[in-house]
Amino acid sequence: MSSSRPNSYGKFSDALPATGIPVNSSNPYSNQPAHNHHQHHDNSQMPDAPPYHLHARTPEPWKSGLLDCFSDPKSCCLTLWCPCVTFGQIAEIVDKGSTSCGASGALYALIAFVTGCSCIYSCFYRSKLRQQYTLDESPCGDCLVHCFCEYCALCQEYRELQSRGFNMAVGCITLCCPCITFGQIAEIVDKGSTSCGVSGAIYAVIAYMTGCACIYSCFYRSKLRHQYSLDESPCGDCLVHCFCEPCALCQEYRELQSRGFNMAIGWHGNMDGRNREMAMASIPPMMEGGMSRQ
Repeated sequence: MSSSRPNSYGKFSDALPATGIPVNSSNPYSNQPAHNHHQHHDNSQMPDAPPYHLHARTPEPWKSGLLDCFSDPKSCCLTLWCPCVTFGQIAEIVDKGSTSCGASGALYALIAFVTGCSCIYSCFYRSKLRQQYTLDESPCGDCLVHCFCEYCALCQEYRELQSRGFNMAVGCITLCCPCITFGQIAEIVDKGSTSCGVSGAIYAVIAYMTGCACIYSCFYRSKLRHQYSLDESPCGDCLVHCFCEPCALCQEYRELQSRGFNMAIGWHGNMDGRNREMAMASIPPMMEGGMSRQ
């Protein structure tokens, strides 16, 4: 009885065609030979993954040429008569507020007075600016550009940052007349409940009577931090304003500017502009007339 089963199985297996891939044959869809399922796979024989190549960004050209100084006569004249001011403005933006316009400009002027060759300092900021925005090293090396054409190089860097949306004058305005910068900050932080003129006047009166306007301005730094959940750094708000008032005001100005506020038109001007943009976005597009039945 038991001997008839293999014969019947063989009869049916001979009648049916063989399908699938034989165990001992190689897989036509794989370059590797098939292994017995009792054997362990050797990871050393697995094909290596193709290497992932990181492509460096292609340097882009400057927004203006080295000799396009007269395209911005204001910065050209400022750089010609007082290059330390232009350099201070550039350094403050390139350093992202870690150094102030006044400190960088004063150091530039000191190096120029002692050595007569301030380009040994300014050329490093050209390299730093190029690395931040992936700019071409043209027309030659950074040190050579500043060595042979210091004023043109400073003007080009000033225009480059200006074309990228930076307000280059804020550092000097804050250094010479901090009440204006503070008034603009206070109006935005207070959401229009106080005006730029009133806040700036109070700041000036406190500075004139006490010589320490930071006792007023530090509260607006705290208010700004709470509104946007910002870190209390590098130290407490009062200490920041006490030891570096112009730097703190410039940092707060740039913070609001980076969040889309136009500091020159105040709170109400910004809100009017945003309301117009929202109204334009809510208007449905005009559809052309389709086919009509006759």
